[in-house]
Amino acid sequence: MDIVFLILQCIGVVSFAVTGTIIAIQKRLDVIGALVFALLTSFGGGMIRDIITGNVPRLFLQRDYYIMEAFCIATSLFCFHIAFIPRVGKFLAKHQHNFILEFTDAIGLALFCVLGVDCTRALVGENAAPILLIFGGFITSVGGGMLRDICSAQIPSIFRKNIYLIPAVIGATLYVITAQFIPQMLALSISAALIIAIRLLAYFFKWNMPVHKEKDA
Repeated sequence: MDIVFLILQCIGVVSFAVTGTIIAIQKRLDVIGALVFALLTSFGGGMIRDIITGNVPRLFLQRDYYIMEAFCIATSLFCFHIAFIPRVGKFLAKHQHNFILEFTDAIGLALFCVLGVDCTRALVGENAAPILLIFGGFITSVGGGMLRDICSAQIPSIFRKNIYLIPAVIGATLYVITAQFIPQMLALSISAALIIAIRLLAYFFKWNMPVHKEKDA
């Protein structure tokens, strides 16, 4: 089971590293900015979770292969962008919320959400309150994106982008509940699949939360 969770964590890191790097390219940052955005997106949420649960040293700092993984992904993607800048640059500028970005973001959101629940349980204990497990799950999945967006001087995506925070909360809640009655891996798979499905459906059908609109005087 441990190797399965390790593989899922690696996939989540890759997904968020790709997302962070693409956004850095869209913001016209240099390679250092791309690396910072990749690391922030991948590990920022886990850092917030660890600080809240009092885990020192931070969990991701104990596993340097995660950092090297994000570093390699960000560097490779940025170099690819430089090599094919006439095509890739125009494509990313024209399609700011392209499918690749949304798909990798959905995978990272889903995996980090359910794995965040398990990490919180491991840090706090089996008797952790369900609300704390749910909070640990969704903050792990959205916290990195929040820090990345703040660094890029924009309102975090969770407050303005289609349906984003809701699937994380739903997925974490479903995982906490179902893991008590069915095998853990099955509960994890169902919850992650639901998060990905909601995110992609929101992207394709342009689902958004209602916002206040000022009326013309």
